[in-house]
Amino acid sequence: MKPEQLQQLIDQVNAAHTAAGRPVFTYKTIPQGAATTVWAGIVAAADEVGGRYCEDCHVAERAEDGDIASRGVRAYALDPAHAKALWAKSEEMVGERF
Repeated sequence: MKPEQLQQLIDQVNAAHTAAGRPVFTYKTIPQGAATTVWAGIVAAADEVGGRYCEDCHVAERAEDGDIASRGVRAYALDPAHAKALWAKSEEMVGERF
């Protein structure tokens, strides 16, 4: 993604956030960015986080469809058919089967 495309996306998200009364996007610091990985790998119970999408030190709720400003995991990421297709494509790309 080119820098101008990224800025256009951020502008769209910020417009949606403003319209919804939410704070605008800001980049996280390195510790803030690492916090969820550390939380999921060390602090949280494995059965709580295993196989789930996590953000901001918790298991994410399902995001609203069509709302680019909503947080959470998108429905397509939870679709078993998409997961199977992604797995097959990954095997094809690396030339191995798992």
